[in-house]
Amino acid sequence: MSRPTIIDVARKAGVSLSTASDILNGKLKATPETAARVRDAAQELGYRPHALARRLRTRRADAFGLVVPFRRPLFSSAVLADFLAGIQSEQQAVQRNLVLAHKRYDAPGEVYGADLFESGVVDGLIVIGTRESQGRDNAADVRALRAMRCPVVWLHVYDGDEPVDRIVRGGGDSAEAVLRHFAEREYRAVGHLVQLIGQPEGSRPKVDAIQRRLEPLGLYTRPEWNAGGESFEGAAFRAAMDVLNRPAADRPRALWCDTDDTAIAALQAALGLGLRIPQDLAIASCVNLSQSQTAAVPLTTFGAPGRELGSAAVRRLMALIEDPDQPARSMEIPGGLIIRASS
Repeated sequence: MSRPTIIDVARKAGVSLSTASDILNGKLKATPETAARVRDAAQELGYRPHALARRLRTRRADAFGLVVPFRRPLFSSAVLADFLAGIQSEQQAVQRNLVLAHKRYDAPGEVYGADLFESGVVDGLIVIGTRESQGRDNAADVRALRAMRCPVVWLHVYDGDEPVDRIVRGGGDSAEAVLRHFAEREYRAVGHLVQLIGQPEGSRPKVDAIQRRLEPLGLYTRPEWNAGGESFEGAAFRAAMDVLNRPAADRPRALWCDTDDTAIAALQAALGLGLRIPQDLAIASCVNLSQSQTAAVPLTTFGAPGRELGSAAVRRLMALIEDPDQPARSMEIPGGLIIRASS
């Protein structure tokens, strides 16, 4: 049996070929009755548009690119996994393919994702800014992409002064919110677990800068209560053990963590040492990950869910693909402190 064509759909629905084609391609605002008749005919016949022919006709790839400047395995970061979950959910809803850029774009003059757009593989780009992209001239990437009329949305960290459509977490200073929460609960002795990406394991943050944040709130720290390490491959867990494996009088009463994945590593270390949460140690973090609420002790954290940021990035990119001349704007996804059992 031959595959049904648009001609078969038009004949069955009793409309012209051009009318059937326009309705199925979303170009014609027909009466609801006519549009329903054409769609019902297509469904009954099992008609499916020929994807390649549609791309040639519309000059659209029906896909967008995702650039993630990240040097370790992508899904080893819970933060990125949450962003990607939101991106994938919305991408499926709008029925577009997702193309993951596999290059690092480290060579001189290389522009994030430009190869994907210039080759016609994608209609636009989402760039997830990471710590690895900081220090790079992100504005140069944006200017180059804009020159080739490539729609681009920057998600999370952006290091540049060129206006760009950007999706960020809102809600104010996350560290300030966490530390005020500790002060209100009278957790005076505070340690800090940070992500020291690209630095040797065992490196420690600058305690003077941390102490300046703590003093106005009546909090204090000690050098040995501050450590750094990535959650990947256990470095954050070992850093937390270094801070916590001490007699009660010599360890912090609360631990302020850069991200939820470092907080979860700290939680595992604390529970392994037999500490009660929050009776012996309170833990709070500054990034709201989906896994925070299902941790062994649900984590106090700050911020809008990463999935919401990912979904918002796709929606904004789709709008830019339809109208690339819109002025760039920054969109804040609201968030705040979510107090859970860990503090």
